[in-house]
Amino acid sequence: MKILKIKNDEISQIRTMWEALNKLHGKFSTYFQKHFMSFTFDARLKQFEKKETFSVFVAEDNSKYVGYCIASVEKQVGEIDSIYVDPQNQKRKVGESLIVAAESWLQSKDVIKIHISVAEGNESAFGFYNKQGYYQRYTVLEKKA
Repeated sequence: MKILKIKNDEISQIRTMWEALNKLHGKFSTYFQKHFMSFTFDARLKQFEKKETFSVFVAEDNSKYVGYCIASVEKQVGEIDSIYVDPQNQKRKVGESLIVAAESWLQSKDVIKIHISVAEGNESAFGFYNKQGYYQRYTVLEKKA
């Protein structure tokens, strides 16, 4: 397996994986299922286009993408915006390798800190992020207006 940085205009290559992650978020969410059901890949792309800069990393195994990580920078703050590893590869340190690649890129952009947001219902991911050195600093609650 190898980690590659793909060109931002090639981001559509991860569409299927992003949609699988979005579907999982909808399945696990107690309060925001409708959001995930209506949230599209194209809408997410528009959000990335508004960012200062972003990069897309993929994990490739036998010429097939088995995971991805998107990282962005906004005013010296880095963010791991989205990460997904297909279920068959989740015990192979693919996610860890993707985070390392994204962090290296973020550090090259002179960020002062890195954020990761975890969708409600996906709290089981905290253990993975803790192993990578990320800890819950605060909790944001949201209500639809």
